[in-house]
Amino acid sequence: MKKTPCVILALALCLGLCCAVAESSALPAYVYPFAEENPLMAGVVDCLMKTDFGYEPAEGTVMIPAPIVLKTEMNADETEATVWGNFWMFSYRLNGKILEATCGGDNPGVMKLVKQDGAWTAVSLEVAPVNGDRGSYLKEFAGGDEALEKEYEIAGDAVEGYLPQYRRSFIVEYVNANHLDIEAFQDPGKEPVDVKH
Repeated sequence: MKKTPCVILALALCLGLCCAVAESSALPAYVYPFAEENPLMAGVVDCLMKTDFGYEPAEGTVMIPAPIVLKTEMNADETEATVWGNFWMFSYRLNGKILEATCGGDNPGVMKLVKQDGAWTAVSLEVAPVNGDRGSYLKEFAGGDEALEKEYEIAGDAVEGYLPQYRRSFIVEYVNANHLDIEAFQDPGKEPVDVKH
């Protein structure tokens, strides 16, 4: 397993698409809106937004994370944290009032962060590669914790797992924080998911 600071080794293209250049309206960059209330999650999101995914997002698209945190541990003085989760990321372009997904995927792994001057910064991120035996990586990440291993499996299920609610929540927060007139997001070949109600 390769360890590299804040670099996700691979992005599973669960949508089966690549990020193609598309003509669309410019969208504001995603910024986690609850940094003061949840500084640890702000550190997680900051790492994901700075990670090199190996491609250039298409002009006019926006990357919006949907990290699913499964477990968090801190040291005694709460200056170091380990976060286990599935660090989903998606790219969207605007088509009318709908955010259309252009690419994205899951990144189950473990992130380590340190706290300095009240802010959390990721110092490493290990994720399971797209190819290979992901199950063995999840087992290693879970460290013998069978319940956590099961949580990884659920967090990796894009349809029946935790992702739909987390993904919608992060998009709703993005739309509200930027006062955007967006009604839904949509995956190719799927029905739009409402983000107004």
